[in-house]
Amino acid sequence: MAIDKIDVTKGITGVLPTANLGSGTASSSTVLYGDQTFKTAPSGALVYVGGGSTSSNVAAVTIDNVFSATYDNYLLVLDMTSNENGDAILHFRSAGGSPATQDGAAYRYACMGLDTGGGSETAYGNNNTAFQMGHGMYDHEELDYPAFSGYIYFNSPFSSSHVKSFNGNFHNRASNGETRGFAGGGCFANQTSCGGVRLSFSSGSVNNCTARMYGLVNS
Repeated sequence: MAIDKIDVTKGITGVLPTANLGSGTASSSTVLYGDQTFKTAPSGALVYVGGGSTSSNVAAVTIDNVFSATYDNYLLVLDMTSNENGDAILHFRSAGGSPATQDGAAYRYACMGLDTGGGSETAYGNNNTAFQMGHGMYDHEELDYPAFSGYIYFNSPFSSSHVKSFNGNFHNRASNGETRGFAGGGCFANQTSCGGVRLSFSSGSVNNCTARMYGLVNS
């Protein structure tokens, strides 16, 4: 006698055999797709590892214990404003030990900016004590959205045998009120293990900041 329907909420106990769920091989590295086939689980992704934020005036926002041996590369997504016309600044933070903030003269970088007024601006340094991410920040009190935003990729920041290279794109409002976009990169030339970053401005406080760090899955 044919059975039209089976109520799976009644009369079935235990775990159904995987062969009854789909074709292919079920394992810890496969998933069941909509075509009822077990296939290799997707790989390659961004994994949130930590962040920092503030909505009131602070000297800096630190993001510690986000770099580790788990990932080789990381992505930082951030937006931040200052209560003065300072430049956005990034320092690496040590993975434990001293000094907590790496401010030795080993930051080398070059960034180029173009603004909506047709002008250009550069931010560069050789053996500087910090990474200056932009130039000529516009006072946040004149704005209704973050005045500095962007993303930065980091390569091997946790390694103690590599320099720490970084590159990215940034946007801010120029000191004359025009919109400006930067692109560039550089390195922190010390072979020391870093655990995070410190975000601040060359003058004034961090008035608002949202920063999120992601590890790039090694695949």
